Amino acid sequence: MAKYLLFVVLLFFTGWCKRHSQDPPVAKVGNAVLYKSDLARLIQPGLTLSDSTMMARSIIDKWVRKQLIMQQALLNLTDAEKNVEKELEEYRTSLIIYKYEQKYIQERLDTIVSEEEMQQYYNDNLQSFILPVSVAKVQFVQLPLQVKPDLLQGWLLQANEESVKKIEEFCYQVAVKYEYFGDRWVSFDNIKMLFPYSLVPSEQNLMSNKLYEVSDTAYRYMLYLREVKSKGTQSPYEFVRDNIRNIIILKRKQKLVNDLENNIYLDALNKNKFTIYE
Repeated sequence: MAKYLLFVVLLFFTGWCKRHSQDPPVAKVGNAVLYKSDLARLIQPGLTLSDSTMMARSIIDKWVRKQLIMQQALLNLTDAEKNVEKELEEYRTSLIIYKYEQKYIQERLDTIVSEEEMQQYYNDNLQSFILPVSVAKVQFVQLPLQVKPDLLQGWLLQANEESVKKIEEFCYQVAVKYEYFGDRWVSFDNIKMLFPYSLVPSEQNLMSNKLYEVSDTAYRYMLYLREVKSKGTQSPYEFVRDNIRNIIILKRKQKLVNDLENNIYLDALNKNKFTIYE
């Protein structure tokens, strides 16, 4: 019997040594061990040796910190506070339901939204589409300071197809930057990004059919505002069109989930699948 126990111990020890020689630990906190194989699974493939080393150090550091906090928590929480079975079961239930709902939606959701439906939603909910920031239809040009802007100023103010072609040809040759957004509405937040910080125009000064022009020591910045809608006014339909489409699809998703829950409930009710005790 003693020989048998000795054999089992030796066998276990041999296996333990073999595992550790093939898969050595890279970090240990208390009884928790992070092995080389665990680390390898967390490192992204295709990285250089330097990047892999840096990432490995980061992973190990985060693992150690997490284990230290975990051990500290175990020492300072009561047995009742450490009992998270209820929370885990609630999370598991929520996660399974969520995955099923997403699969159900994916199989049944109609993502085609007609222009008429979006326009109708816009008209029915005008109060929901008030501009939080000014928007404008613009053209922007950045020129070296030595380039004379006279012709360009005239073309920008003409604002027609012929002048747009002339502007594009001119800017192709001498401009540092040229932005033409066509009929697309551009928010003031994006307009600001076209200028150096110190030269950003005031939102209150944005006016339709106005050429805004400033310069620094190297460049001239020209912004033509063809049409402006001020902050706090009704948003143009085109500016919120994509948002409306997302809203309609979201409502369809919500309806699918609500219908699913109601149908399951009614089916169970009709088939006496549940009992409510008073």
